[in-house]
Amino acid sequence: MIYKNLLVLTAIFFTINTSFALQSGKIEYNSVLFDYKKLNFNQIQKEADNYFVRYKKSTTPESKEQFLNYASGKYYILTKVDNTRIEPYVQLGRIYDETNKPRLAKENFCKAININFKDPAANFYYGEFFYKRNEYKKALYHYNVAYNNGFRNKYTLNLRLATIYEKFADLSNAKKFYDVSYSMKPSTELQKKIRSLDEKEYRQSGYYRE
Repeated sequence: MIYKNLLVLTAIFFTINTSFALQSGKIEYNSVLFDYKKLNFNQIQKEADNYFVRYKKSTTPESKEQFLNYASGKYYILTKVDNTRIEPYVQLGRIYDETNKPRLAKENFCKAININFKDPAANFYYGEFFYKRNEYKKALYHYNVAYNNGFRNKYTLNLRLATIYEKFADLSNAKKFYDVSYSMKPSTELQKKIRSLDEKEYRQSGYYRE
């Protein structure tokens, strides 16, 4: 009788803990009692994305940390529900990048790209990872993959390409992407940038004389 009661109490304990872990966005990674495949991927992804958006909009360090923890927990669960889906790995890569954990960020971006090496989102955010660290050649490679596979109309991507080409002194391509960026979001700053590149190209053409 005591043995049966102990089994019941143990079962209740694990049920409560599993339920709490799911609500908080976390779960025991090595739990043998829980089947992740039974979870609703789309519902959890919606919750994770909502937490990530709230993190972006938060203004206090405490709330930002809280929402980011919830989001990362949900995205981790998604990798257990279906490890062939690319979105959770991309988002985990972004989160680890935002929290300055480069090894974990690269690990998740690589997992995403191994699923689909042409995925525009995975390559764009991996490019962002390298851009922030001034590794422009690597950033350019991933930006170009993103550009050629569906992200050509993304403003930030065009601006990044323009900036990198300018750093590499490729003024023709730099101006091309600044022009596209300006057409998407006109600004005085971009207008001045384009004008300055026109002047540099003119001087380099051989027609300009002091």
